[in-house]
Amino acid sequence: MDFFESQDRAKRQTTLLLLLYLLAVAGIVLAVYAVTVVAFDFAGHDLRLGEPVAEEGWLSYWDWPLFGWIAGITVLIISGGSLYRILELRGSGGKVARLLGGTEVTPSTDDPAAKRLVNVVEEMSIASGTPVPEIYVLEQELGINAFAAGNSPNNAAVAVTRGTLETLNRDELQGVIAHEFSHILNGDMALNVRLMGILNGILLIHLIGLGMVSGIFVGSAGRRRGSFSGGGGRGRGGGGGGAAIVAIIALSIALTIIGYLGVIFARLIQSAISRRREYLADAAAVQFTRNPDGIAGALKKIGGLVFKGQVRSAHSVEAGHFFFANALSRSAANLFATHPPLKRRIRKVDPSFDGTFPRVSPPKPRHEQPPEPRPQARRRPPPGGASPLPGGDFLPIRPEILLASIGTLGNAHQQRAAKILESFPDPLRDGAHEPLGAKAIVYILLLSKDDKVCDQQLELLKEKADPRVLGELEKLRPEMEALKPEARLPLLDISLPALRQLSPEQYDHFKGVVGELIAADENLSLFEFCLEKILFRHLDEHFEKKTARVAQLHAFQAVADEVSLILSALAHAGEKDTTKAFSNGISRLRMIQAHARLVPENECTPEAIGKALDRLAQTSPPMKKRFLQGASFCVASDGKLAVEEGELLRAIADELGCPMPPILAGEG
Repeated sequence: MDFFESQDRAKRQTTLLLLLYLLAVAGIVLAVYAVTVVAFDFAGHDLRLGEPVAEEGWLSYWDWPLFGWIAGITVLIISGGSLYRILELRGSGGKVARLLGGTEVTPSTDDPAAKRLVNVVEEMSIASGTPVPEIYVLEQELGINAFAAGNSPNNAAVAVTRGTLETLNRDELQGVIAHEFSHILNGDMALNVRLMGILNGILLIHLIGLGMVSGIFVGSAGRRRGSFSGGGGRGRGGGGGGAAIVAIIALSIALTIIGYLGVIFARLIQSAISRRREYLADAAAVQFTRNPDGIAGALKKIGGLVFKGQVRSAHSVEAGHFFFANALSRSAANLFATHPPLKRRIRKVDPSFDGTFPRVSPPKPRHEQPPEPRPQARRRPPPGGASPLPGGDFLPIRPEILLASIGTLGNAHQQRAAKILESFPDPLRDGAHEPLGAKAIVYILLLSKDDKVCDQQLELLKEKADPRVLGELEKLRPEMEALKPEARLPLLDISLPALRQLSPEQYDHFKGVVGELIAADENLSLFEFCLEKILFRHLDEHFEKKTARVAQLHAFQAVADEVSLILSALAHAGEKDTTKAFSNGISRLRMIQAHARLVPENECTPEAIGKALDRLAQTSPPMKKRFLQGASFCVASDGKLAVEEGELLRAIADELGCPMPPILAGEG
């Protein structure tokens, strides 16, 4: 299943979820109405607001005005609880992680196990073309578990328990993180947030019932200390205070039971939607790492650990579907499991498994952990070192491979990502993990190769930038000189988490300085355009809380001019025969081929490209797929891909919300 099919599947599941939610709410409304009427009728109280119904039997209890009031109040409680939780978790997936007791891990951490986690997550991010997510550790949880949360890859968070860090080796940890990245890429996370909101709304009915029962018994205990004289008769028609209390107690208990049954129904929804996704994510993890022993080993250790995958947070029930493995106690997990049985999952990736789990010792407290050996420092590669691109600035490519790589996990990309990370010298990588160093890296990437313009930019930085950033710039600039062109965007990717640590005021200042650096030579280059688009697309959503763009356009005729402009820009970027390149691209979009035109290069300005991308970002997933297919055939019309073409294509795909990994030499 490709990226676009996964997005479509997630949309269909969202529709199914909404339908099941409405059915659950309708059932709860009817149940609340029924128990309210029966309880007070038994106590001799007539709650009907309209005229009595003439029919005999159960229809005599029906009262539309009363039903309207009860339905309105019940729907308000459930929908309010659901909406509150969904709004609370809107935006960064880190909100879910913090709700479950997570502590954010910064790349500069001194904890060796957390450092290894950061390295694995960065590797996965570069390999999949997604921004590096926020990273959290559930420090108090000794079970083996993990989850990914967020509404899009742009605001995702990955969290693991302390037991995961201390119990799994690197291959097993990599398998678990690859599983979670599959959820990030397949559009599962937004659905998970909605599921969590549904559980919270339905759970409120259960909690209200419990609160009423508790309040009644506390009040009764207080009255026993005073005097009580029975005035009301027994049974129907008594009409006294005792009968009313009995009715309220009955209603409270009924609400508690109804709420609990609603939670069970919601858990069934969780189970129905989550189980198949776990199999798909396990398979994707094997495909990504090409190492079935990694994820299989993690699952086996869960089975052999006394804590299993247990998470003791008070919110683990409503967030159970987020996790890598069952997060509840064994008895609760088996009742309505959100995950397939461990043995079945293991046999899917390791058919030789005999069903025997290894005995796994609980993780030791952190202060008893032996220190890990310090890795060898990475040194700056010598000038003139071998370039990973064959033939200098071009690499052979096939357009089918470009399209197929979008939103997928691949072992070759993972290996390439590991080599890119390894190629960064220590000062450069450490600098990317700190806000000051990350800002300096962005400034260095924007320095012009023209000495005169570069001097103007440096004078601008002396006037506008923090002196500490200038110090980092002077330290890191020599390290950047040996950086290969295709490593520039991955370096930007791993700098994003540090830039998210800026205050809103610092970010506004940083954004202004970047704009002035780009405008210094009054000529926005393709690389500057790509950097600006990627940088601010991922940071603006964090600082300005922008809402996700919803698909509104479903016909290519509405974006024919925009498609022509983008394909023309790609054709001019690196193709010798621009007419052939444009024709190859537009031939994949026959519905507008007759109306398309090759736009002159002087009209393909970055500003025009930006406006066109904003429009194309509103198209549906199938349209994005067709457009990117045309773009891939355009840039690969001569069988080769220039670095500038690759960067522009990745920036375009990123702007459309379609993550594209680094393009491999010899791919295809």
